[in-house]
Amino acid sequence: METSSPQHLSILERIGKALGLGNIYPGSGLIFITGGTGVIGHRVAQRLLDVGYSHIRLGTKHPEGLGDLLKPGAETVDFAWGNEDSYEKALKGVKSVLCTVPYIEGWKDHFPAFFNACKNAGVKHFVKLSFYHARDMAGPMQEIPLARDHGICDNYVVEELTPRYATSVMTGDMDVGNDFIHPEMEFTILYASHYMSNPFIFQRKKLESGHSGAFYGASENHGVNYVSPNDVAEVAVRVLLERKNHSNKEYLLTGPESIIGQQVAYLLSDHLQKPIVYVDQPLEKFTREMKEIGEAAWVVSDLAAMERIKASGVEEAKDFLSGDIEIILGRKPESFKEYLGRSDTMTPVEAGAPLGIAE
Repeated sequence: METSSPQHLSILERIGKALGLGNIYPGSGLIFITGGTGVIGHRVAQRLLDVGYSHIRLGTKHPEGLGDLLKPGAETVDFAWGNEDSYEKALKGVKSVLCTVPYIEGWKDHFPAFFNACKNAGVKHFVKLSFYHARDMAGPMQEIPLARDHGICDNYVVEELTPRYATSVMTGDMDVGNDFIHPEMEFTILYASHYMSNPFIFQRKKLESGHSGAFYGASENHGVNYVSPNDVAEVAVRVLLERKNHSNKEYLLTGPESIIGQQVAYLLSDHLQKPIVYVDQPLEKFTREMKEIGEAAWVVSDLAAMERIKASGVEEAKDFLSGDIEIILGRKPESFKEYLGRSDTMTPVEAGAPLGIAE
């Protein structure tokens, strides 16, 4: 799909109309999505296939989690983030990458190897999902280990791929000159706030237990900003297909407002057709119970830090909100209610499949 033949351009024009885009970049080529079963990767793949862009490859250890994505003809490849030997085959012939790193321990240790494998494979556009303000090293999100890890990796991408001047010295006559270095690969980083799918991912068992369910937090009833995975995926689709418009750019993706736990519980009750309550706990108790139910220490550390940030009230501030989704998509971000109303877009994991298939 890299040629500029009349047939190819006609296909791109049709895809552009389906997405409401004026210009699809013909060099997007084969798109590799690292997490084909995740809440974002699955949606991006589905959206691309729905509009007729079938030149995609899905990386997964669990093809059973891809469901209907296999029917339209999406290519799959055995890919495991922790198995660096799987990178070369997964990236062969790829021109665009959507990097949705899995939520596994030590994922950042493998990031440089994957990034460099992308460069060696001739990838032209590297799109990475990240956490809100992960690169703001002085910001409050640095309390969260997950955000810090993303920030380290994001800085690596930006430093490697930002065009820059370099001084060169001619050793013969000692002439000094400035060379403009323009890396062959471009980047786009999408920084998202908390996903609206998080209650399903992290607290599915508690939501489903008994006649009534619950989800737990330690936000001290402060508002939390959740962003719809539908919006994040739609932004990713447009970034991938309109590379020239989004080259070497970074976007903040937030929901339309902050929302307290009780409001989320009410919406979940309506969606699941059963009573759901939000239980706000002291942070110490929240942390202890996460450990008691068997969560890994690194997961507990992330979740506890997130609750501390929520309890600070920082996400209630107007300047926490970003207008990037509206600028890119031409509409306002989805509300939590709108997200839940689009159950047809939910992934198997959101619908109750084992979490392991999301890797």
